[in-house]
Parts: sequence; C-alpha cells; structure tokens
Amino acid sequence: MKKIVLLFVAVCLMLSLSAQTNFQNLVLDKALDKAKGEGKMVFVDCYTSWCGPCKMMAEEILPLKEVGEYMNEKFVCVKYDMEKGEGPEIAKKYGVSSYPTFLLLNTDGSLKDRVVGASFSGEEFVYKMKLAIGDISTVRMDSLYAAGNRMSRFILSYLKALQATQQYDKARVISTELIKSLNDKQKAYATYWFLYEDINISPLGSENVDYLLEHAANFREGMGKEIVNVKLASLFEVQLEDMLRGRNKRVTLYDVETIEKRLRACQMTDRKDLVDYIVLVKAMLTKNADEAFAVCTRLFPEMAEDKLSYLYFNPILTLKGKWSEEQKAELIKMSMVLSKKVKNPVLSDGFVNFANSIIPNL
Repeated sequence: MKKIVLLFVAVCLMLSLSAQTNFQNLVLDKALDKAKGEGKMVFVDCYTSWCGPCKMMAEEILPLKEVGEYMNEKFVCVKYDMEKGEGPEIAKKYGVSSYPTFLLLNTDGSLKDRVVGASFSGEEFVYKMKLAIGDISTVRMDSLYAAGNRMSRFILSYLKALQATQQYDKARVISTELIKSLNDKQKAYATYWFLYEDINISPLGSENVDYLLEHAANFREGMGKEIVNVKLASLFEVQLEDMLRGRNKRVTLYDVETIEKRLRACQMTDRKDLVDYIVLVKAMLTKNADEAFAVCTRLFPEMAEDKLSYLYFNPILTLKGKWSEEQKAELIKMSMVLSKKVKNPVLSDGFVNFANSIIPNL
C-alpha cells in the first residue's frame, strides 16, 4: 500500500511539473541544437536577481498550466541571469537592456522576436507569444479592418494585437474611432480601460485623455475609485514634473491654472504633493521666491529619493537672483540634510556640491 501511495504522489508530481513551463538546464548552443531536433524554437527568459517583475513572472505566470502547455509544445525553454555566466554575452548579442525580456530564437540563433515586460495573466502572456511567432497575424487583421469589419470583439482583439506588437500609431487612430462610437456610459466600461491606461495609445493631450479627465466620476463608477485615481494622478504628475524639471519650455501660467482647475474637477485635491507642484510651478513662472521657499522646505524633505534626483535642483536654480541670504542659508542646510538621507552616493555628492558651490552664488 505504501508503495502505491508513493507511486501516486510521484505521478501527480510529474503531471504538475509537465503542466508548467519546462525550463531546461542547457547552455544556449545546446538549447538551439535540441530545438532543431524537436522542430521547435528556443524561448529565453532574460532576468536579473534584482528585477521584481522577473520574479513575478517566474512565480506567478510561467508556472500556470495554460502557459506551460503552450510553451512546452512550441519551445525549448531556458532562462539566464543577465549578470552571470553567459548572460552578459546573450544580453550584448541580442540587445537586452530591460527586464524581463523574453527572446524567441530560431534554431540558427537568429532573433525571431522579443517580448519586453511582464504580463499579468497567463492569457495575456500566451497571446503575446502567439503574436510574436505569427500564430495571430496583425496583417490579416489590418485587411479585415480595411474591409469594414467593426464588430466589437474583433476591434478589441485588433487593438490588443496592435498594443502587444507596439504599433501605437495605428492603435491611436483606431481607438479614437472606437471611443467616438460609444455612448458616455460605455466609454467608462472596464472593457475599454486598457485604451485609457496605456499612455502610448492615449497620450497626454489626446481626445481619450481629455475625455477621461472631464468624466472622472463616470470612470470611478465603472472601474473603481482606486484604479482611476492612480491613473489620474500619473497624468497630473507627468505634466507637472516636466514643468518642474524644465522640460516644458513653453509652459505658461494659463497652462498651470488649467491643470489646477482639472485637478479640482477630478477631486484629486487630497493629493497634497500635486497641489504643492502647482504652487511651485506658479512660483517659478512668477519669480516668487517666498512662495517657492515655503513649498520647497515642505515638499522636498519628504520626497522619495528617485524623485529628488530629478525634481530638486531646477526649481531652486530657476529662481537665481530672487533668493534672500536667509533663504539661501536654509536651502544649503536642507541640501546637506538630504545628502545624508539619500542612499545613492552620486546623488549624495550632488547635494553637497549644490550646497557648497551652487546655492551661495544664486
């Protein structure tokens, strides 16, 4: 009886393993040889030890049954840390610079396609794989669309295919046409949220984004408050942070006041950082050092390190000639405190240099 139980457990274990994506312990040359003999391609999972999305894919997506069944039929699968062993050589050869990156290789080692970034369901990942190897053809979809196919299910599949293959110019045109064909309630359905969420399809200034900003309450009802507020906050952050960084050279006071009105209309005034951004940009445009000083000393000490690295310096530099000696002394003190707070040594040295050499001459 004991042997039968052990045999049963072993069979169950083998079945569960066979359902997962089967990563094989092979160097790339051996994987290519094996794929050639089996009439398959090679799938390479390019990851690093510090990459969070890589771990999520390894633990949650690639072990899924529907993923494993598709991948094991089509590919010899291998994975390499891009910072160890033959990883750096593979990264250099195939131009891997973002993680995770998944390479689809022909048996001669040539690149068939690549898929960059994580997927959040097995269905999404398999769909991307099918697009990459040509099981689903956007060329065929192009011809169906040109022939007048406007069925909702087809249009959604077409847009997701264009998104997965990064054909964003085409996706923007088709998504705008689709959204215009819907009534106000339909536009806020969860079905279409991916169009608003992807900044490549609905960039700032597009009709889709303008509609989202003007009808935030509808979207909160259709999608839920949290997910919509995260998207809205990101839209305001992109615009305002570009202004703070000095990347938007044409910004006017009218532009900032328009954003301020939209922030109120979207009921996002609980985001104190965004309100502070608006006050600071206005102060930069009007050369009001007193208002800028009040915001800087409140905003920057609590700001995350990654944002400090690109938002801290320009607002202070922009008001050159407007700071009082007392304000400069406080800005020097704040810069030195931040130099000890941040972990990045380059940024820390930057704060020290800014305090000692730049601020006294502003």
